[in-house]
Amino acid sequence: MTDVAGRVPPGLRIVDTGTHLSRSAGRHSRGEAGVEPAVRTSRIAVQYVVTALISVLVVALCSVWASRVVAADYAVDGAIAGTQLAADEAVAPVLTDAVLTGDPAALEGLDRAVREKVLNVSMVRVKIWDETGRILYSDEPALIGERFGLGANEIEALHGGAPDAEMSDLSAPENRLEDRSVPLLEVYLPLRTPGGVPVLFEAYSHYAGVTEATQQVWTRFIPLGVGALVLLELLQIPISAVLARRLRRAQVQREEMLRRTLTALEDERLRIAADLHDGVVQDLAGVAFALGAAARVGGPARVAPAQLAESADTVRRSVRALRSLLVGIYPPNLHAEGLPAALADLAARLVPPGTTSVLDVRDPLPRLRREQVELVFRVAQEGLRNVVRHAAASVVEIALGQDGGVLVLCVTDDGKGSAPDRRVASGHLGLKALSGLAAQHGAVLVLDSAPGRGTTLRLEVPL
Repeated sequence: MTDVAGRVPPGLRIVDTGTHLSRSAGRHSRGEAGVEPAVRTSRIAVQYVVTALISVLVVALCSVWASRVVAADYAVDGAIAGTQLAADEAVAPVLTDAVLTGDPAALEGLDRAVREKVLNVSMVRVKIWDETGRILYSDEPALIGERFGLGANEIEALHGGAPDAEMSDLSAPENRLEDRSVPLLEVYLPLRTPGGVPVLFEAYSHYAGVTEATQQVWTRFIPLGVGALVLLELLQIPISAVLARRLRRAQVQREEMLRRTLTALEDERLRIAADLHDGVVQDLAGVAFALGAAARVGGPARVAPAQLAESADTVRRSVRALRSLLVGIYPPNLHAEGLPAALADLAARLVPPGTTSVLDVRDPLPRLRREQVELVFRVAQEGLRNVVRHAAASVVEIALGQDGGVLVLCVTDDGKGSAPDRRVASGHLGLKALSGLAAQHGAVLVLDSAPGRGTTLRLEVPL
C-alpha cells in the first residue's frame, strides 16, 4: 500500500509476492512432479517387487516343507499298504492255530512263505505276536518264544484297530539283534487264525525306502509348486510396473493441481488487491486528501456542506464496495438461502449497467453436498467476471438445472467471443484452477467460444 503521493509508508517493506510464489511453484512443480515423484514411485515399485520375492520365497519354503511332510506320509501309507498285502496274500493262508502252540511243522510252513514271499531287500524282519506279548514266529529263530511288553498302539491294532506304522526303537530288547545304525520302519496290523484267535503281524522295513519314496514324490511336486510361484511373481512384475506408472501419474497430477491451486490463489489475491487499490483505496484516499486540504485552508468550520456530503457518499460507496467484495469472497447466503438466491445476488453485483442478466433456475434442484454448492457458485462467479472483463455482451444468462443424473450450470453471453485456447492462454488461470477443482469432484468444465458468437461456460456435476 502506498500513500496518496505514491510514497511507501515508513516501516513497510514491499515483497514481490507474485514473482516469489510463481517461482516457488515452478520449483515445486519441477522438483516434485518431475524428479522426486518418479524416484519415490520407482522406490515403491522396487519395494513391491522385493516384498513379492520375499513372499514367494517364504511360500516356496513352506511348500517345500509341507510337500516333504505329505510325501513322507504318502510313503508311509505305501509301506502300510505293502505290508497289508503281504500279510493277506502270503501269511494269512499259512497261518494256522498250530502256530499258537509252537508246532514245528506249522512254523516251518509259515517261515517258508515269509522267506519266499515277504522278505526282500526292503522288508528285513517279520514277527507275529500273541496278545500276551509272546513272539509266536520270527524269521530270526532266536526270538521265537520270547515275551516282551506290547505298546498301547500295538494292543489296539491287535484287537482289530487300524494298521499303524512308526520308527522302530532299535534300543528296545526285542530289537537287540538289529543293526542300530540302520533305521527301520515297523508296520503292525491285526490277523486272525482260522480259529478266530487275534495275533499281531509286524514287519520291519528299511526306512531308506520311505526316504526314497518321499524324495520321488517331493521331486515331482516341487517343480510344479515352485514353478507356479515363480510364474506368479513374473506376472506380478509388469503389474507392479503398471501400478507404479499409475501412481507416478497420480502424483504428477496432484502436484500439478497444487501448482494450479497456488497460482489461482495468487491470482485471486492479486485481483482482490487490484479491486481494493483501484476502487476503495483510491476513493478513501481522495476523501482524506480533500478533507485534509480543507482543514489546512480554513479548518473544519470552512469545509463546505456539499464537500462533506460528497465525502460521505464516497465513504458509503466504499463501504458498499467492501461489503460486495466480502460477499464475492464468500457469500453468507450461499448455504443458508441456497444457490438461486446466491446466484441472483452474484448477478446483481457483477453484471454492469447496460447488460441484461437472466437467471433461469429449474426447480426443484437436487440436494447437493456442500462442496458441490461451492463449486457451482465459483464457476458462475468466474464466468460472470469473464463476461464483464472480456465479452462486451448485452445479455448474459445463468441457467441451472438437472439433466438426468447430472446438475448442469451454463453461463452464456452474446459478446464478441474468442478461441477457447486463446482465452485460457491469455491469463485465465481461474478457469484452469476451476477445471482442476471440477475434476476432483468428478465434474466436467467446458468452455465453448468462437469469435462473433459469444461464449458458454458449462459445468456438469454428476449426482
